[in-house]
Amino acid sequence: MSNLQSRVRSKIHGANRPTYIKHACAHCRKAKSRCQGGSPCSECLRRGIHCSLNRQAEAPSPPPGGSDIPPSSAGRSWPGRRFLDLYFEKFHPHWLFVHRGSFDENIESPLLVHAMVVIGLWMSEEPNARSAAIDLHNTLASAISQQREAWDVSAAEDVGGASWPIPIYQGILLHIIFALMHAGNGNLGIDLRPSLSRTNTNLLNSLVGSCKRLGMLYYPNILARYSQSNPGSYIWLGIEETKRFNLALYGVYRAVSRVGQRTTDINNHTRLTVRDLQFPLPTHTLLWKAASKAEWDFAAVRGVFDHLLDNTMDEMWISKVNEALGVNWDLDYAP
Repeated sequence: MSNLQSRVRSKIHGANRPTYIKHACAHCRKAKSRCQGGSPCSECLRRGIHCSLNRQAEAPSPPPGGSDIPPSSAGRSWPGRRFLDLYFEKFHPHWLFVHRGSFDENIESPLLVHAMVVIGLWMSEEPNARSAAIDLHNTLASAISQQREAWDVSAAEDVGGASWPIPIYQGILLHIIFALMHAGNGNLGIDLRPSLSRTNTNLLNSLVGSCKRLGMLYYPNILARYSQSNPGSYIWLGIEETKRFNLALYGVYRAVSRVGQRTTDINNHTRLTVRDLQFPLPTHTLLWKAASKAEWDFAAVRGVFDHLLDNTMDEMWISKVNEALGVNWDLDYAP
């Protein structure tokens, strides 16, 4: 295979696993991946996107109105592609929770893709790009609000068996980060920490509450999403994606003064502390950063994909290491 994306798509996202269905879903056909079937299929379910095998399952996507992206001068088929490149070039190195090697805008959640484009637009020096970023950001805010029932389980009484729509949650977290970015120094709390509007504060609380309700911060739950029959690289990527998202969520939560420092007007389910981080730190950052097949092969050292489901690594959980060392991450943390 000629690049990491096709390698990861086939090796990590299940293209080489056997299938017994007659018809693949639309996204798996487009990605040239072997579809596992289901309603929705396992790949669409993992990515939180609409699966053509399940007409009832719709993932949040932005409504019409995000078309003010400046026209492309690079001659590419989709004008937003270069803004995704800017996202990965300028933003991604500081917030490593979207896996670049397997990212494909054609099959990812539209909400995630557009949230990344917003940040790429903001970092572009092209005329009108920043105003276009704000316009698209506002469009996404409307989509997230209108489709809240599709992702917000923070107040749900029973979430047994619910899927983890991680790509959607990644998009919402990027949306919140951008709200802080474009507010700049004009939106600081009295302690000089960045602060969010009440709307975005509630959005962040709902995101935190949903992740906690789904058990996404508990390592045995993360491992339980996979089986020994899954390829080791697929398991590793999924585990790392969840851990890195959780840490980014914690970093944003702690950075925001009106959320991170407030303890009296939110319930325990929407409060996030280091004690909630019941999983080990991410591993093999060089492998996670690999953006080409050569980089992936170089970083994939022997044994990295072995025995991933055999040990819950309780003693290495961030919560327990923090307690043992007496380190208070709740006072100062950056991802």
